[in-house]
Order: sequence, then C-alpha cells, then structure tokens
Amino acid sequence: MSRARFRAPAPWAWALTAAAVVLFATLSAWQWRKGVAKESLMERLADRSAAAEPLSATSAPGAAPRRARATGAYLGQQLLQDGQAQDGQPGYHVWTPMQLQDGVLVIVNRGWVPRAAASALPLPAGEGSVTGAWRALPAPGLRLAGANDCPAQKTFPAIVLYPTVSDLECLLGRRVLAGLLLMDPQLDGGFARDWVDTGIPPQRHYGYAFQWLALAVAALALFWAVNRESHA
Repeated sequence: MSRARFRAPAPWAWALTAAAVVLFATLSAWQWRKGVAKESLMERLADRSAAAEPLSATSAPGAAPRRARATGAYLGQQLLQDGQAQDGQPGYHVWTPMQLQDGVLVIVNRGWVPRAAASALPLPAGEGSVTGAWRALPAPGLRLAGANDCPAQKTFPAIVLYPTVSDLECLLGRRVLAGLLLMDPQLDGGFARDWVDTGIPPQRHYGYAFQWLALAVAALALFWAVNRESHA
C-alpha cells in the first residue's frame, strides 16, 4: 500500500503559486462585483416609478443612476459618442445639450443611430421637459495620457468617445453639469433607446467569476500534484 507525502517545494514555487492564486481570486471577485453592480444598474434603469428630481446648476450624479427631469431648450451643438454598436451595426449615441432655465447645460443622451443616419439628426424646437436616468459620464477603463475630446477646430455634430466635463465645456463654451441624462424610451424626440440592455449580462460576469475561481483551485491542485511523493 502506497502513501502520499508532501515534499517541501522551492521558495520560488511557493511564490509563483501564491501569486497565481491571489491573481485568479482577485479577478474572480472583480467579475462577481461587476455582475452585482450590473444587476443593480438594470433594476434602476427599468424602474420609472420613482419621482423625477429636477436638475439644476447644483445637481451632481451619484454612484448609481437616479430619476431626474431636465426642463429647458435644446441647443444645436450635438455630439456623437463613437463606438456604440447595436445588433452588430456600428453607430453613435446622440448627445444633445439642453440649456436649463438657470443657464447651465445638461447633456441628454437621446439614443442610438446608425452611422449612415448621423448626418441628419432632427432636433426638437422650443422649450420642453425630458425625464430619464441621471448618471455619471461614461469613462474608459484606462484613460490614455493626452487623450483629448476637444479639438481646436470645432465642428458639429462633433464626434467624441469618453469626454470629461472639461472636454464638454471646452467644446460647448458653456458650463456643463458633470453627468448624462438617459432619455426615457417612451418619450418623443429621441432615437433607439434600450438602456436596460447594458452590454454583457450579469450572468456572464458570474460565469467569468466562476472560471477565475476554478483557475485558482486548479493552481492549488497542480501545486499539490507536482510536490507530492508516493511511498510504498
């Protein structure tokens, strides 16, 4: 009858295995948190029963989207957020600045359009009100140094990617609230809007979390298998 005994591995083997386990466990936790956050975001975007907060010069977005209302008039200086595909078709999100009654601008995301339709974007005239989900400006996972969404030569509609509030103020020449109002899908004056569809579904994030966790377990199992000795 043979017995298995664990032999003392080299220090580098301990360090390598520990680093791999910590990395895989960290990635697993990160994906799990993204899934939980995505579920919460989808619930908030789908819930339109809450009272809409009126936006003003003092309004600031929070950590999670909330119901809000903007009252004012649209400006013609429209922005097109690039890199927004729908059903595999490339296009833009149409960002239209609205001047509130106190003079500050709020950026209203009026929805998605295909690239071919971006040259002719109808603009509602006169003053009106828009309700939607008030959220922080979208940001990239990594912002490259020197990235600039405010070229010296300004033409509209202007194509942007992940502009900061400073970029928006540079483009529009006015004070802009540091947030984005996602126009409610049932309102007129917008384009394709399915804000509940937030890209990768929560279930896929959970699946990625389990995959990273399985790799952490596999690293431990491999470490054990390599360093075990069998004796008769």
